[in-house]
Amino acid sequence: MSKNFLTPAETAQSFLKSSDYKIKMPVSKVLVSGFLAGAYIAFAAQLMTTVTHDMAGHFGFGFSAFIGGSVFGIALVLVLVAGSDLFTGSCLHSIGWLNGNFTTKMVLNNWTLVYIGNFIGSLFLVWMMYTSDIWGGHASQIGAQAVAIAYKKTHLTFWEAFARGMGCNWFVCLAVFIVAAGQDTTGKILGAWFPVMAFIASGFEHCVANMFIIPAGLVAAQDPSIVNAVMSNHPGFELNTLNMYSFLVKNLIPVTLGNIVSGAILVGGVYWFLYVKDSALDPKTEKSTKTETVTA
Repeated sequence: MSKNFLTPAETAQSFLKSSDYKIKMPVSKVLVSGFLAGAYIAFAAQLMTTVTHDMAGHFGFGFSAFIGGSVFGIALVLVLVAGSDLFTGSCLHSIGWLNGNFTTKMVLNNWTLVYIGNFIGSLFLVWMMYTSDIWGGHASQIGAQAVAIAYKKTHLTFWEAFARGMGCNWFVCLAVFIVAAGQDTTGKILGAWFPVMAFIASGFEHCVANMFIIPAGLVAAQDPSIVNAVMSNHPGFELNTLNMYSFLVKNLIPVTLGNIVSGAILVGGVYWFLYVKDSALDPKTEKSTKTETVTA
């Protein structure tokens, strides 16, 4: 009787195959696949913003955070089940790198292309949301929530952003690992949803999500009606401090570094050490994982 999941050892070994496939993809395909992942994450971030924009006042912060994480869970379902390349999941290429399957240059080249593709996809969704005027909904309160989230994210210290980035990608890469272990669609969806819900509800930081969330806040803050709504809800905000410098330097850079450390080391490095280092690929394992060629 066949099982519907891979063991941790089999799953770790499967990343040697999937990473080899991803690393050797043509540049054009990596960029397009990265574009899709950026757009998918942005769709989820916008959904979270819309659903939770007025929840905290009615149900409290904790339950609102849980619902936000619950709806954001669609992000990794789209990325991992529908298929695309997400920078945070690509940190798991460290398994193949540590195993000597490819060079540092090959990994960094892949990460750079995926990161660029993710950024383009995220900004494309910013344009879509701006053009759709969804931010003007509910008397501009949806746009005000977009600005408020972006503002809070750009007012973290370096180490706060870095540590929150670590927490996020620890969960995300575990989601990728669980999805790779699942051998049926239901298992993959559940495996993607739970860790993502947990990282959002916990308040951790995801660099690709922030590629949409903070530019969305920057653009929405150009609308006077949205600014008025923000200031009525958060009179202490100094919106002039929400700018490209605070986006890139105070959030995106430290969050990206934190994402890399946890994804490449705490998940990729640890699972390589536990299940790949000094172990030969068993023929049965190879057979059971030969079709597992798609990761985030």
